[in-house]
Amino acid sequence: MKKKAYILSHTHWDREWYQPYESFRFRLVKMLDEILKILLEEGDYRFFNLDGQTVVLEDYLEIKPENSELLKELIKKGKIGIGPWYVQADEFLSDGEAIIRNLLIGKESSQAWGGTQKICYLPDTFGHNSQIPQILRGFSIETALLWRGVSGDDWSWEFLWEGADGSRLFTYRLPERLGYCNSAFTPDGEKVSIEYLKTFIDKVLKRSVTEIAVLMDGCDHKHPNTCIGKIIEMLSLEKPEIEFSQVLLNDFSIEFLRRCKENIEKLRLLKGELREVNRSKDGYFNYILPNVLSSRAKNKRENFDALNWVESYAEPLSVLAFIEGKEYPEGFLKRVWKLILKNLAHDSIGGCSADQVHRDVSSRYARAIEICKNISFDSLAYLSDTNSDTARENAVVIYNPSQFETEGALEIEFDLLSDTLDVKRELILKDEKGKQIPACITNIKKQTKALSYRDGSAPIFEVYSVKALVDCSIQGNGFKTLNISSSEKVPLNHDVKRINTEALANEFLEVRLIEGGKLKITEKSSGKSVITNVFEDTGDNGDGYVYSRPAFDRAFFSNGSLKSVSCEDYGLLGQLLRAEYELLIPCELEAGGKSRSTSLKPLRIVSEVLLKKDSRRVDFRVKVHNGSRNHRLRVYFLSENIGSNAFFYKTPFDIVIRPKKVSDNRISENWIEDQPSVFPNGGVFGEIKEREQFSGYSIATRGIPEFEPVKEGVALTLFRAVGHIGSPYTLSCMTRNAGPAIETAEAQMLGELCFEYAFFFMDTLEQVIKQSSLYSKRPLCISRAGKTPVSPVNFTARYSELTALKKAEKGDGIILRCANLSSNQDNIEITLSPKIEEAWLCSLSEEPLEKLEITDGKIELSCKPKKILTIKLRV
Repeated sequence: MKKKAYILSHTHWDREWYQPYESFRFRLVKMLDEILKILLEEGDYRFFNLDGQTVVLEDYLEIKPENSELLKELIKKGKIGIGPWYVQADEFLSDGEAIIRNLLIGKESSQAWGGTQKICYLPDTFGHNSQIPQILRGFSIETALLWRGVSGDDWSWEFLWEGADGSRLFTYRLPERLGYCNSAFTPDGEKVSIEYLKTFIDKVLKRSVTEIAVLMDGCDHKHPNTCIGKIIEMLSLEKPEIEFSQVLLNDFSIEFLRRCKENIEKLRLLKGELREVNRSKDGYFNYILPNVLSSRAKNKRENFDALNWVESYAEPLSVLAFIEGKEYPEGFLKRVWKLILKNLAHDSIGGCSADQVHRDVSSRYARAIEICKNISFDSLAYLSDTNSDTARENAVVIYNPSQFETEGALEIEFDLLSDTLDVKRELILKDEKGKQIPACITNIKKQTKALSYRDGSAPIFEVYSVKALVDCSIQGNGFKTLNISSSEKVPLNHDVKRINTEALANEFLEVRLIEGGKLKITEKSSGKSVITNVFEDTGDNGDGYVYSRPAFDRAFFSNGSLKSVSCEDYGLLGQLLRAEYELLIPCELEAGGKSRSTSLKPLRIVSEVLLKKDSRRVDFRVKVHNGSRNHRLRVYFLSENIGSNAFFYKTPFDIVIRPKKVSDNRISENWIEDQPSVFPNGGVFGEIKEREQFSGYSIATRGIPEFEPVKEGVALTLFRAVGHIGSPYTLSCMTRNAGPAIETAEAQMLGELCFEYAFFFMDTLEQVIKQSSLYSKRPLCISRAGKTPVSPVNFTARYSELTALKKAEKGDGIILRCANLSSNQDNIEITLSPKIEEAWLCSLSEEPLEKLEITDGKIELSCKPKKILTIKLRV
């Protein structure tokens, strides 16, 4: 087996980072113009790898459309390598569907340009989640090349990466030092380059099972170097035992795969997430950078909202309307996904870029959500016959986007035309059978609105926007109609009553305000209790990437800072407790970032706690007025009598369980970066008694992705306020900063912030999946209905989560996707409309694998642990 050295000429293209998108695009156009010129000359520089993401082609061709055919020709000839991704995205701030759509769009655009690369190329991602192997194998990709998240001086660069379900990728880890920049040659330094490369190649091959050295000729935004031919010639003379060649990633992948399979017994096996920090003696800056989870908190919430709108409302409702004969808004939904995916690039969603970048991120999310709202209400109006002559003006249709039947009182919002009801009188709500529904109107506001889902050239209406709690249940992915009228006799007696109490209670839970302004939540049946509303503020001299506590810092807690308490009674439907706190905290950093100032400012926190009828969940809305800089705010959940020995958290298509232990973050003398003590939560996390015993408590979140297990419980990071992309101060958590020390005033998160999360006790994983789904997927309402829609798909399972209901990428099929989040086999039942004629089990890339039987209108199938299933339905 001859030794090989593959030179991968490339650029790593962050579309936006320390400069805004348009500035980097200006540089991109110059760089690609240069590449095209060099490749057309057909000299020694023969191949170029375009960073594994096709979005840069779109960016370039918006400016240089005249080069479209030339680019296509070079890609078809195998001169430029593209794909498989649409963008180089963060893996923990994306959800599972976003990762799959990233590959679907990347595959579609790559094929349109002439071919895609069949390798999972992730050169700069901040750690890797546990389901990447299964997802990539679902696109017939068997190899991966990455850098961060794996370390160790005693191991080969090659290893088998096994995902949560057992799927495996043959993986090549770039050497710690310099990673994807390890051979960034300089045209005028051939002699220096040769001496460096000779040493580097010997070192790499010494630890290689496959006897392959990967030389990464490129770096961030780097232009091509034309000295490649001369360097290859000189190296070949110096080291004739090694075959040197400039190649595309695909060429490397084919030979790498062959050699791995021949030496499979020598490969190290790594399982699950890859989030290990660098411990190598030759270590450098391949940091994990865990606190990108908590910077730019507003962008994180926008990300949650955008993904929720497209996955829970716009796509499913469009599919249901499509089955009933409506055109599917494919172009609009593709635009939504491209807007979202551009934001999921690791520097964009990571919160570690210039202020203008994050303004652009917010703008893209706002546009994506606006499109989704129009699609959702338009589809719901179609399904409800809103524009028919027989539609009832004051009939409200409610859609439940969760796969689970709702429980307890529902929070709903809807609009009623101002001239159709007398809101000075009590509003009466009745279901389709005429039965009165217990309801509490929590807010009515008269305003002018454009109801775009209604027919008419000028859909501007005077409406009453109503918020209410209603006591009704709706089946999973189902609908219910409520008819609203004004009472003729009973004058409106405001439903919301203020009461004097410091405790809330229902059949299952008690929530009591105790000393110091803390809240104690108790489960009545078991006596289990947890303390929360313990807010902690500490200094942060870190940056967009990491939390770094100043050398001389002290924590400020909310104990004793309670200013006022009030409670609103919603009758039999629930109660809301409002607690206001005021902490005096330092204004900013001083002493070169080593401590916080002695001057103090108030940090105002308003915590609204809602306990609804028949609910096992407590919902929190926390509003913060922040006037200080360089600090972190967290809220604790402290378990009193649960005896937790493990914790769990949701990531894309998985629930990860870890033993609860506090370890030394600096476990090696080769310290580069603290091992992360914080973890991502993709919507829910919590504490449990044992690894296989889901008895404990959970916190479900709406776009608050960072938490830390602590000795007494868990701490949820609400936000971090920092002032630079890369910190100018000495960091306590790593050896140096990860980016330029450019000021980012808007990352200080000054002003009003709002956070939403929920708490519940549980005894099973099924309860975790159900409660987190019901919390994240709120009912959607539309007024004026001619009929109650009937859902053509009903999904039932114990451990599996319905993640997608969308139209197939090709043809008129419908894609239903689900994932088994447990370590147990699950039985799934899907009830279908008679309009659905066929069902096929497909790969994640939507290629048919096996025809499924439909018996009595149902599909029954078993799902192996941690498996993602894609089913194509034909109408």
